[in-house]
This record gives sequence, C-alpha cells and structure tokens, in this order.
Amino acid sequence: MALIIVKKSPDHKISHLLLEIAMPQDKVVFIQDGVLFAVDKNVKDLVKEGVELYALKEDFVARGFDEKESLVNLVTYEEFAEIIENEPKIIS
Repeated sequence: MALIIVKKSPDHKISHLLLEIAMPQDKVVFIQDGVLFAVDKNVKDLVKEGVELYALKEDFVARGFDEKESLVNLVTYEEFAEIIENEPKIIS
C-alpha cells in the first residue's frame, strides 16, 4: 500500500502518470491544483478499482468549489496528516 499525492492539475502529464501507477488499496490524495480532479466526472475511471481517492478540502474550497461538488471524499489537513502517518510509502 502507498499514498500517492497529486498536486498538479489534470493538464499535467505527471498527474495522470501518478494515477496510472496507483494499485488497489493505495490512497490518492489530490492537493493544490490536483483538487481539480475532484470535479472530473471521469476521475474514477483513471484509476484501478480499489484505489481510495481523496481531495484536500481547504484547497478544493479555495479554488471556488462548494464541498458538495466533489466527486471524491474531502479530507481536512488533520485527516491528511493522519493518512500520511499511516502509510509506509509516499509517492509524489
């Protein structure tokens, strides 16, 4: 299991590469401009089944979105820190 942190927008190839390497039971957290994936209706098709998707709530709201618009689970900074603490491997 690994934590994959995506901070670039969907326009960047590296973001898509990070999603492609995610394996079942991995967690992906979208931060900074990566939170734009949280409103992409195809986001769940970009990863394998069993990959958990999250977006940092503060970054999502800072970009003008309402929490209800997110298609993935939103997490606070505190919850993000807990995810980081619990994952043995981090890829960013």
